[in-house]
Order: sequence, then C-alpha cells, then structure tokens
Amino acid sequence: MGHVPANPTSILKCLPRMSWSPANLYNLYQRTYGPQSNETRFTKSSFTLFQQKWKAKQLVRAYHGDILIETKFKRHYLPDELPPIVGTNPGDLPVPLASLMFAEVEKRIDTVVFRCCFADSIYKARQMVLHGKVQLNGRTMTDPNRKLQPGDLISVDPTAVVTLQRPRESPASSSASSSDAAAAEPTTSEAATTTAESAPESESSTPPPPSPSAGARPLPFHLPDYAAPFLFIPPYIEPSFQTCSAVYLRHPTARPGVSEIPSPYEADGEVMRLAWEYYLGMGRKGDVKKSQKTRGQRLGA
Repeated sequence: MGHVPANPTSILKCLPRMSWSPANLYNLYQRTYGPQSNETRFTKSSFTLFQQKWKAKQLVRAYHGDILIETKFKRHYLPDELPPIVGTNPGDLPVPLASLMFAEVEKRIDTVVFRCCFADSIYKARQMVLHGKVQLNGRTMTDPNRKLQPGDLISVDPTAVVTLQRPRESPASSSASSSDAAAAEPTTSEAATTTAESAPESESSTPPPPSPSAGARPLPFHLPDYAAPFLFIPPYIEPSFQTCSAVYLRHPTARPGVSEIPSPYEADGEVMRLAWEYYLGMGRKGDVKKSQKTRGQRLGA
C-alpha cells in the first residue's frame, strides 16, 4: 500500500515535494530564502542534537519517497551502510555519500517516470503505473514498487503524458468561447457560400489538393504553468520524448563534489548528514539498534 499525503504541497508546512505545483515552487523558495530556511541552519539553532536529526529526516523524507510509509522505507529502501570511498585523491572534493541513502528510491519505476518529465508529480506517476499507462520492456507494469535494472526500457502512453495534454480551461472561459463560436458560425457559413458562388468556373473545376496521410501525428506540446524550474533529466536516464520512452542506463552514484541524486537540499549539507545520522542511530524498526558508540556522533567525525 502506498501513502499519499492529504495536502502534500501545503504552504503551511512548506515541505518541498516531487511536484510541479506552483505551491511547491513557493515552498522551495521559502525553504531556500524565506523564513523557513532558518529551520535548516543548525549551526545557529536552539534544537537539541536529536531534534536537529529528526527535523532533517522530516525534510528529506518529505521529498524522497514520501509515498512510502516510514516502516517500508527503512525495511526495503534504506541501505545498511553507505558505499566506501574508492579511488579519490587527497586534493579532491569530498564525496557526498549521505545523499546515496535514497539511491534505492530513485530505482522505482514511478520515480523514473517522474524524473523523465512524463508526469507532473510523483503521485501522478504512481497513478499512471497503477492504471496500466506504463510499460516495462514491452509489458504493462502496474506495480509502482518495481525497481529498475540497468538497460530496462520504459514507455508511457502519450495520452497520459501531462505535457502532451491541453491545459484545462475555467468554466467561465469555456462557456464564453463556445458562445462566441456559436455566434460566429452563421457569419462564417454565409461568407463561404458567397465565396463559392463568386468563384469562376475554371477554379471550381480544379481538383482539390491531395489530403495529408492519415498516419499518426505528434500531439501538441503544452508546458504547464510554473513547470520550467523542474525540467531536468538525471544523467542515469536517457529519455526519448518523440516516442515517450526512456532507458534506465545505470544506478545513480556520486563522485567527488557531485551527487546524481536530485534533491532540493545540498548533497553534502547538514540536512542530508543529520538525516543519515538519525537512521544510523535509530536503526530499523524491529532490528537491533546500533551500539552506544555510534549514537551522537557526527558523520565523518
């Protein structure tokens, strides 16, 4: 069972989500430059260390896999440990390993559909999978929990892609446009009749131009409002917008100074580090908790 928040883009909580909603853009701004950004400045915070870790966990989980309940996330998606650092030089930038705790979430088929910009939110992408609008390697996939492997091909029904759908019109504007069209209809027909009667016989005998082929035509592109800041493709996905398909090239990774996990928070910042320390100290539900030596320690200490 998936978990969908009642109002994920609420401006009262200001929790950034995987969504193109204008309210989510406002929340991102508030968390970056607005008053809500003070909650993530833990160097000047009155919170205790545990409160800082819990707050960081709340922020990152609101964006990464919020459709998963916490127990399911810790049991099936949270790694036991972060991968070791291999092949780095002493002068290189640090590797943002803390962001890799969400690498398993990025492998989900609904997350990949959203990362390919085929859906305007992770909730819409999950709905597309459940309704059979997504195919995996030529077969319809209705399980949004399916994790992709390198080389997998996904294809989406073009009629379900949000950027290929005409934007919805308000009821007032649609009724006004329909009344204008009805009023202009007799005038158009009269003009066509007058033109046909006044045309010379030589032109009427000319055969009409050949009609275009009845093959499939590409759907018109309609970009939703305020969606431009969210249009980016991670490097581990190769999409084809002409065919509404994408190839999952490889699993996301990190290298010195760069993380391939898309996130509104800094990949090696305090929020990511404190969130990982929270899970490192608390452990999984039902598992044996970590020893007292790991509790209270900062990542990299």
